Amino acid sequence: MEKIISLQNQKIKMWSLLRYKKGRDKQKKFLIETDHLIQEAKKAGILEKIISDIDGDILVSSAVLKKIQISQSTIHQIGLCKIPHFKERDYTKVIILDEIQDPGNLGTIIRSALAFGYEAIYCSLNCCDAFNDKCVQASQGAVFFLPVFRYDLSEVIISLKKKGLKILGTSLQESIPLKKVQKEAKIALLLGNEGQGVKDDLLALCDEVTRIEINGFESLNVAIAAAILMYNFQ
Repeated sequence: MEKIISLQNQKIKMWSLLRYKKGRDKQKKFLIETDHLIQEAKKAGILEKIISDIDGDILVSSAVLKKIQISQSTIHQIGLCKIPHFKERDYTKVIILDEIQDPGNLGTIIRSALAFGYEAIYCSLNCCDAFNDKCVQASQGAVFFLPVFRYDLSEVIISLKKKGLKILGTSLQESIPLKKVQKEAKIALLLGNEGQGVKDDLLALCDEVTRIEINGFESLNVAIAAAILMYNFQ
């Protein structure tokens, strides 16, 4: 068993950078906490090491563990994981996300997508990071199993249309009530930024634009709206 007690250890310095997207992108790794996430990472085959101040692959001091931990809770183990790599293929049901900023929303959408049988998520280049700790936690480990790609969404939409997917955008203006939208076997659901919604240039590329009929409020939280749409078209 490897032991690390120095806060100046090079591995500890590297792992502490995994709190940030730049560090995760460079190292192709991320950290997780909680027994549930560690078990899910094992199932997905992405868990590399368990770092612990009690018992694990790498034994560290409490001070070292505190230096690299993400949450403020008292914990005794951290999972070091490799970011999963998925080879892109032809899909029949996907989610497209334009500038989602809240990692909790993104994680919840990923969790719902896996639950409702969607095969991939396409994020715009300026969406929040799917391996942000808040996103991973909100996804409850679903992000380990579902491909999340980052692309220019105009190119994604054009490519998916060529492959026969119906592109269904979402907007409160100039849209069709959800109950009037015909269900399709091959569909891509496009949802947008929490405050601004889907950009007009992307809506112009859609085959149809829909809205969820609600009473008393102007709009729904994007993760709630996504779950309703996914359930409707599962």
